Amino acid sequence: MTNVTNTNARLATLDQLISHILPNFLAPVPCRDTLRDWFDRAGVQRMKANPSAQRGGGPVYYLVADVEKLMRRTIPGGALRARGVAIG
Repeated sequence: MTNVTNTNARLATLDQLISHILPNFLAPVPCRDTLRDWFDRAGVQRMKANPSAQRGGGPVYYLVADVEKLMRRTIPGGALRARGVAIG
């Protein structure tokens, strides 16, 4: 059984979220564009590796706590328990 409350990461790229965090909440995990849109609408904090860069600036990191909070608010707890994921 996966325990969702024991995440140690503070920041993660979208690829890291897709492979490590989001499968605890969603199956199947939506595409990157959909996730980016959800995170932007929900106000999930994100940071660039080089915020002063005009273009690019390296990977974008999302605050893992905000992503988990969004998923817990959005997805009913019963759906997580039905998948065998411990919450709380």
